[in-house]
Amino acid sequence: MDGKLLIFSLISVILLIFAVGITNIKPALADVNDNVTIDVNVSVTASITVLPDVLNWTSVIAGTASTDTKNLTVKNTGSINVSNIYAYVDTLVTEPVRPYGLAYPKNYSAGGVIALKNETDPQFFLAGRIEWNWTQDIPNHDWTAVDIADAKAWGYFRNTSNEYVWVLGNGTDGFCNMSNTEFAIEDDRDIGTFATRTPDKTSITLAGNDSTWAYFRVDRATAPLNFSCVATYYDCTKIYLYNYDRRAGFSTCGGADNLFYGNLVPGYSFIVLVSPWVPLGYPAGFLNTTTLTFYATSA
Repeated sequence: MDGKLLIFSLISVILLIFAVGITNIKPALADVNDNVTIDVNVSVTASITVLPDVLNWTSVIAGTASTDTKNLTVKNTGSINVSNIYAYVDTLVTEPVRPYGLAYPKNYSAGGVIALKNETDPQFFLAGRIEWNWTQDIPNHDWTAVDIADAKAWGYFRNTSNEYVWVLGNGTDGFCNMSNTEFAIEDDRDIGTFATRTPDKTSITLAGNDSTWAYFRVDRATAPLNFSCVATYYDCTKIYLYNYDRRAGFSTCGGADNLFYGNLVPGYSFIVLVSPWVPLGYPAGFLNTTTLTFYATSA
């Protein structure tokens, strides 16, 4: 064999072997990554949600506080803190006229029998009860607490099975929303005697007044409305009893309280307990439907 041909053949074999070797070499594997920066901005929204949105009770016995207490969950469904949460019922709208003397339940607002409390509070308070003046005389009474000559209206605060006599002394020109209006209530359950029909105005403070109402705070431990607020209507025909109503004017009473203080952060909630307290003397049937409104301040 020619020497040159032999050398060429050897080189071809070597190249072939080298080529085969290269095709059998696997490339080294490596992990790779890259990053994406994500930035989400949540808009400022103030919102609360109260669940359930309907409460109802049937066949509540007059003269009792129902044992069927229901829970409302008040949740911050917004994106910022809320605080100073209060609540009120629309009794002043849904009980516009004096209902006494007619056996018609729709004349009475369901809001007038509703009592509320925060789950951590020790006692319930009326959400917004109207007590109307008693147009007849109440025998064996003593109105000296407001000066007999100034006694303009009187009636009964009905706390389920008990009744307590109250009296309202008119202010300037016979109006009961004036700065010299007086309110007094009896400490003892009414049993028809002189001793249980002598209202007392001790530790009942007139906190303010406006063109429609005068606002009183009761701070007498023995009084049935202790720690409550009493608003007296300008024409002396009714009084409004409440604790958690802090709307304009009603917050003037120093006893008007919040159901929740501090900051309720987004996503958190608290519980409100609700119970109907139906006094004696309410007619059978469905009372006028009421709306319970919760209000919160954005923080």
